[in-house]
Amino acid sequence: MSFLDSLMALFGGKKQAVATPQRARMAGNNSTMSRPKNKQVYEGRQTPPPEWATNKSVSDLLAELPNHIVCKYMPKFEMKRIMSTQIGPDGNLLPEYDGVAGDCGALKQFGRKVAEQNGMTMPYRYVDLNIAYRACCDNPQKCPFFLNAEGDMQAVNSRRR
Repeated sequence: MSFLDSLMALFGGKKQAVATPQRARMAGNNSTMSRPKNKQVYEGRQTPPPEWATNKSVSDLLAELPNHIVCKYMPKFEMKRIMSTQIGPDGNLLPEYDGVAGDCGALKQFGRKVAEQNGMTMPYRYVDLNIAYRACCDNPQKCPFFLNAEGDMQAVNSRRR
């Protein structure tokens, strides 16, 4: 704001626009209002592959996974390339996830609930290979989607009685 602009504002001329929080958010320079980045793939804790999965190619792993799944919601794993909404320097979309990912009924039903628990605003749509090793093929009690589905099923059954 120049000296002349301040004199004009003082004597009833053009008034200067005041920066409000609303305008700051619209301008995108308010760092306190930032949200965490949304992800479509729920990434589990790093888990070493079991002995049946060591030294296998991805196609062999995809064929072998259904034989070792112990979860009753039977997730289906396949190769996924999920693109983000960010554009790279070459003008193409940047990949958000590229690898083996799976989905199941519990994930589709409770993906939003688990995402909200993690501070995200959009639901999870897939789980990564670490969840397959830890939960789907080893112990389903380690999967948050399984736990939500079981809790909901118990709540419905207790209401029926």
